[in-house]
Amino acid sequence: MKAPLTRLRPRAVARLAATALLALAGSACAQDYSQRQLQDIFSRHLAAESLRPELTTAGNVRFRSQGRTFVIHVDERDPLYFRLTMAFVADDKSPSARQRFLEGCNAATADVKVIKCFLDEEGDPTFAAEMFLVVPADFTLTLDRLLRAMDSAYRRYTRRLGELR
Repeated sequence: MKAPLTRLRPRAVARLAATALLALAGSACAQDYSQRQLQDIFSRHLAAESLRPELTTAGNVRFRSQGRTFVIHVDERDPLYFRLTMAFVADDKSPSARQRFLEGCNAATADVKVIKCFLDEEGDPTFAAEMFLVVPADFTLTLDRLLRAMDSAYRRYTRRLGELR
């Protein structure tokens, strides 16, 4: 037998109230991070991994791994957004090279999870990994996998460029 409608309403109201309280509690617990705090979080971990971090003039954290330069973008306005990029300058800026770069980026982006490859405003290839974190220090849990994925995307990119020559 179904419960009377009057008995369901208080339960529904109670569930709604509990959900609202949880949402408010979650936002009340959110911490603000300064640019310096974020830089320290990222730099400490990279230094512990012997990756020798350095700060850029824009306030980002740059490091080298396996002969490539990576940048962790620091944004204190959105501290739970994590962005890792690897970019390089292409020697050939011709329209045919641009087409090859785009096809290489398409191959890399289509085949590798999480990594995006695109051409920047100057036509240079950029590889990026982006994600939302629960707390900024959570990047330590996935950094190694992101670097491997970035390497895999780069290999697919260069393989596709080789096929197009």
